[in-house]
Amino acid sequence: MRFRNKGLIAGNQSRADLATRARVIATSRLLQKTPLLLQRVAAYVTLVDRTIVIEEILVRLPPKDVLRCRAVRKLWHSATSTNKFVLDNHCRQPSLPVIRQCIPGREGVGFVVFRDNGAMASNQKLSPIIRHSKLIKLMGACDGLLILSSGSYFWICNPATRKCAPLPQPRVQSSSPWGSDFYIAGFYRHQPSGEYRVLWFSYVCHRGYVLTVGSDKPRSISRPSVSSRLPRYSCQDAFDSCYSSQLNHRGNLHWLTGIYMETPVGIMVFDTVTETFRWMRSPDQLGCRLSLLEMDDKLASCSSSNATIEIWVMQDYDAEDWALKYRINLLAMKTSPQFGLSVRFISKMALLNQRELLTCSCTGPQGPDFLLHCDIDGMFLGYVEIKEAKHPVYFTNQYIQESLIPLPFSEMQEERFVYTEPPLSVGL
Repeated sequence: MRFRNKGLIAGNQSRADLATRARVIATSRLLQKTPLLLQRVAAYVTLVDRTIVIEEILVRLPPKDVLRCRAVRKLWHSATSTNKFVLDNHCRQPSLPVIRQCIPGREGVGFVVFRDNGAMASNQKLSPIIRHSKLIKLMGACDGLLILSSGSYFWICNPATRKCAPLPQPRVQSSSPWGSDFYIAGFYRHQPSGEYRVLWFSYVCHRGYVLTVGSDKPRSISRPSVSSRLPRYSCQDAFDSCYSSQLNHRGNLHWLTGIYMETPVGIMVFDTVTETFRWMRSPDQLGCRLSLLEMDDKLASCSSSNATIEIWVMQDYDAEDWALKYRINLLAMKTSPQFGLSVRFISKMALLNQRELLTCSCTGPQGPDFLLHCDIDGMFLGYVEIKEAKHPVYFTNQYIQESLIPLPFSEMQEERFVYTEPPLSVGL
């Protein structure tokens, strides 16, 4: 079955843009082949203007293909290693939801992303970014960097560059029987300084800590109070980045609290520049399994009730004005003849290409679970059937936008990590 990707090429692009896209696709396909073909590509592009090669073709390629190009020519290596190129290349990558996948017969998990590349086989849509990990929790994602954990162990990695390192925790005396008093509430880039920072919360006291990646010297900040409307068991997970619905929007971290209640309690906002918290009104949205999204540069909230999906969009961020934008009934969707849709409930949703949804849907105890791909107008685009186990996949709340950005550690720190065996196998 061929998947459609309406977000790949905008309808009003110029012929020059389409020609550039064609060159990018052709080059990317060649890079999937042998090193000999890479040499042929290099010989060909010597006849093409250098600016076109670097700024129109290489900058649009996936990071793993850029790394292959670096090994072919010194000119390409130097041109694709500048800060400007790395950031431009990162901005052109799609934002992909990260899915945790159980590995039958093996300890640990893998992490995959859904790529709609037009392949015929549905199982080719799930592309691994971490093939095996003893760290089963994905705690944060920012600029292509991931933070994973298990118990008191935390690691940071870049799947595109295959680099990983232990992540220091706040050096504060611990009294927790689990080995750590802290959990990660947020991972973000501090715009004024360019530093990557982690927001840590304490299990045992109402304190928060901001720690720059690569440092072990935390800065204490006041932690926000949790709404009294939240059940006691939900207060602990309200800001845990592994379990909460969290989104980095407009340079601020947002947490949608009460996501498993009939109506959400509210949205907590953390200003990453001033390092202050405030509450924001949530939409008057019914349903369950709510999640925050960013749609067309606007804050959005998505929920499901049985086989119906609702998407609310914030029309005015400052006025906190919400409006119901889309309602999708999966049972009314026209599917392919090979696929009989009988959805019992939707366990999780994620956004693709700003206008498409990927849902983890269940047909009941006897039927198979599957990933359903549709657009926000209710058009069926395809599906991936899950056959290995009863609950083999779990949608994390994180998205990855692949990049060549290096780990934010000093050279001295990186030398120490060479002798530390990572508990995960990274690589695209």
